[in-house]
Amino acid sequence: MQFKELEVILTEINPFSEILIARLNEINFEAYIEHEKGIKAYIKSSLFDKSQLIEIMNNIASSTKISYKINDIDQENWNQKWESEFEPVHINDHCVVRAHFHNSFPEIEHELIITPKMSFGTGHHPTTFLMLNKMFELDFKKKKVLDIGSGTGVLSILASKLGANQITGVDNDEWAFNNSNENRMLNNVSNIQFINGTTEELDDSMFDIILVNINRETIIKELDYYYSIMGQGADILLSGFLLSDVPLILNKSEQLFLRLVSSKNMNEWHILHLRKD
Repeated sequence: MQFKELEVILTEINPFSEILIARLNEINFEAYIEHEKGIKAYIKSSLFDKSQLIEIMNNIASSTKISYKINDIDQENWNQKWESEFEPVHINDHCVVRAHFHNSFPEIEHELIITPKMSFGTGHHPTTFLMLNKMFELDFKKKKVLDIGSGTGVLSILASKLGANQITGVDNDEWAFNNSNENRMLNNVSNIQFINGTTEELDDSMFDIILVNINRETIIKELDYYYSIMGQGADILLSGFLLSDVPLILNKSEQLFLRLVSSKNMNEWHILHLRKD
């Protein structure tokens, strides 16, 4: 499988690297490596649309100096990049995310073993970190959980370790679907069903907790549907968007009478905890 690697140099890293990643998410880029001069972003060659990229770059360039180049890269080389740069991520005192080639952390209660390959979700990005950390504030015991945009499966795996009874993870990317199943087995978890598709693949089940780490447009478009499959008193965690996107999402959630429980920001990225009373 072939990928495009986008190398971007930014004069002002903050806040433009975070803004750029959020906008690239919306045009099917799915993994990022941040460095001191900018970012590297990755997308399957078959999904790459240069005209969409140029539009985003021109928009960023109106606010700060930016330069970029596009490289072709194969799957093997991309994996080697991750393995050379992927360090364990300590989410809190109870949870760490590591790869299979790292030393274990026997003193930490929840050790999540994730081999990311070309999937999004290792805990390095603020949105994944925010989601994982926030999950410790919810009661997952015997709950039915839906993970939308499941990526590596890391949120689903933690939900299982926190006591969820049944978890469904949905991602429209076949690579993510395969990777999430590999990670599920690495963590000896058996109560997760990963689906390669969209929310249209789901049945009429109701859920106690919904985890959503995707982009702003999809959240706003599908929030009505999420509401319809939330049981009374159900919680939903939303992330994958910037602080500047929050008013748009809250406007939509207020129309559905979803109550805002909490709101938190990290490096311009945001998480919302909403509840269906």
